[in-house]
Amino acid sequence: MITINAILVGLLGLMVGSFINAVVWRIHEHKPIARDRSECENCHHKLGLWDLIPVFSWLFLKGRCRYCHKPISVQNPLVELLTGGLFMLSYIQLAPVSTLGRINFVVWLYVLGSLIVLSLYDWRWMLLPDVVMMPALLVALIPLVAAIATGQPHQVWLGPIIAALLAGGSFYLLAAVSSGRWMGGGDIKLVALIGLVLGLQMTVVAMFLAFTIAAVVSLGLIATKRKTRRDHIAFGPFLALGCVLAMLYGHQLLNWYNNLLFRG
Repeated sequence: MITINAILVGLLGLMVGSFINAVVWRIHEHKPIARDRSECENCHHKLGLWDLIPVFSWLFLKGRCRYCHKPISVQNPLVELLTGGLFMLSYIQLAPVSTLGRINFVVWLYVLGSLIVLSLYDWRWMLLPDVVMMPALLVALIPLVAAIATGQPHQVWLGPIIAALLAGGSFYLLAAVSSGRWMGGGDIKLVALIGLVLGLQMTVVAMFLAFTIAAVVSLGLIATKRKTRRDHIAFGPFLALGCVLAMLYGHQLLNWYNNLLFRG
């Protein structure tokens, strides 16, 4: 059910999405992430408040910079809408109630924003930057520390730690065996992050979804001759998508799968 709180969280997501676009560009341009004001990627003119309203500014300016009139990528409003939608869906699906639940939810929103940044950057430049990854890993530890501090059962915090170690260790072995051709260091850290966030069972779901979707997309790109078998395809976005789907719909997917097995 869409509530006022869900809408407010969605609006927050729109603003975060606007910041995400700026973060991706600033990292690539080796600029400070948080200190400088936003600027046009083409003419570098500092942007005013009316240039930064999510989605609306892009529509009002007809997709062009107010100052140099060069086109602004449609990626900007799409990322804003995607982030807003995922924030609202997260609130609807996760519905935080307890204090620990609220902590987990805030942490998830931070990780979700980080996953979007990492996906965009990896898709464009085949790299998962540590400047985004490392803070996300540290933030993902907060619920585990809170669970230990409040005397929660060990399953609450031990499962995610085991998941992170198993997922990260498995990807490390894949990277070692392939000399880095199959997986990179960024992928290892990303699956460790996913393990910390999802726990053991949902991490398995996320990995299954990531590999399945990546295989389907890769075959589609090869079939349409947009890629060849020798081309590398960023795996980070698929890992992030698997994580999001497992977090929001993992239990429903497991129930659906179990029902299929039971009927069979």
